[in-house]
Amino acid sequence: HTNDAVGAITRLIDLGVAPYLLRATLVGVVAQRLVRRLCTHCKTTTPARPEQWLALVGPESHLACPATTHAPAGCEHCRHTGYLGRVGVYEMMRMSAPLQAAIRADVDDVSLRAAALADGMTSLRSAAATRVLRGDTSVEEALSVVPPQP
Repeated sequence: HTNDAVGAITRLIDLGVAPYLLRATLVGVVAQRLVRRLCTHCKTTTPARPEQWLALVGPESHLACPATTHAPAGCEHCRHTGYLGRVGVYEMMRMSAPLQAAIRADVDDVSLRAAALADGMTSLRSAAATRVLRGDTSVEEALSVVPPQP
C-alpha cells in the first residue's frame, strides 16, 4: 500500500524489485480514492474559502480558487448526510522515457513526483480539486481523502 502512484515505485524498489525490471516492464501506476458524492437534491452553494482551497491544491497549483463551491446540506434522499454515493478520484502515472530514466535504486519520492508532474501526471489533489469544481464533492470531503502534501 502507498499514498500515491509515485510511492508504488519506491515501495517496489524497497521490496527488492530491481529498477531495471521496473523500467522494462512497468506501463503505469494508478492510485485511487473514493470521495462521497454530494446529494444532487440538497447540495448548496457557498462562498469558497481560499485557505481551504490552498490546503487542497497546494501553492504550486495552476487551479485558481473558485468564487463558490458546493457543500452538503441534508435531506430525506440522502438521510440528512448531504452525500449520496461515491465517486472516484484518480492519479495515473504513465511511464514515459523521462520517467523510466528517473527510476533507479536511489530514487526518492520527491524527485520522482517532480518528474511525473513535469511529464503531465495529474495528482490526486488536482483530481480531487477538479471534482470539487464540478460540484461532485465538497472541499472538506476532498481534503479528508487526499494524502498529505509532500
